[in-house]
Amino acid sequence: MCGAVACGPGDAPGGPDAASCAVAFVGDRSLAIELLPGVSVAGQFVELHDGDPLPLVTPPQGGHVSFVFVHARNVDPCRVHISAEVRSPRTSHIAAAESRDIVLAPRSDGWAEPDLSDISSAANVPLCPDYGDEPIVDTMYTLTVRLQDSRGLPSGGESQRTVVPSCLETSIYENALCRCECQADYTLGKCANPIEGGPAPSNTNHE
Repeated sequence: MCGAVACGPGDAPGGPDAASCAVAFVGDRSLAIELLPGVSVAGQFVELHDGDPLPLVTPPQGGHVSFVFVHARNVDPCRVHISAEVRSPRTSHIAAAESRDIVLAPRSDGWAEPDLSDISSAANVPLCPDYGDEPIVDTMYTLTVRLQDSRGLPSGGESQRTVVPSCLETSIYENALCRCECQADYTLGKCANPIEGGPAPSNTNHE
C-alpha cells in the first residue's frame, strides 16, 4: 500500500482490505475515474458544491480535520488511493493535504462509495491547529480531491470545489475550541480557555 503519500506512476494502490476484495470493476474500464467529493452526514453521503461549508471535526488524536469522502465510477473499487488538499486561492499556499489507500463498495446507482461510518475511509485533512498566517475557519479555500486505482496515473480522476471550512459543533465549548485552534498564528496553550480567548463567531467569508 502507498501510505500517506501519493503513489508513483507504477504503484498500484491497495486499501487495507484490497487483498481479499473480489468486487468487480465499477463502470467503464476504458474511461478515467469520475468522482464527486463529499462528506458524511448522519451516515449518508452529501456531495460538496462550490460555496458549501467543509465541516471541521475533532478526530481521536485531537486538533481539527475535515473528513473528505467520495463517490466514484469507472474505478477498481478494491484498489483506490485518495488524496485531498486544501489550498488558499489568495496565496496558492497549501493549507493542508492528506492521502491514503481505501476500498469502495458498489451502489445500485452505478457509483461506488467507501464505508461512510469509518473515518479511515476518508481523506483526513488536518487543517487545525492553524500555524499559518491565514485563518482557516469561515474562509474560502479550494479543495482538490484526486483518485487513482490499479490502472495507475493515466486513468486517475480529479475534482475541485470552492469550500468554506466551518466549525459546526453545537457544543459551546467545542465550537469555541474549533474557532480558537483554526485562528491564524496558533501557539501552544493559546486555546486553554477557548470560550474566553477564542474569536467571536463570524459568518463572513474572507475572499
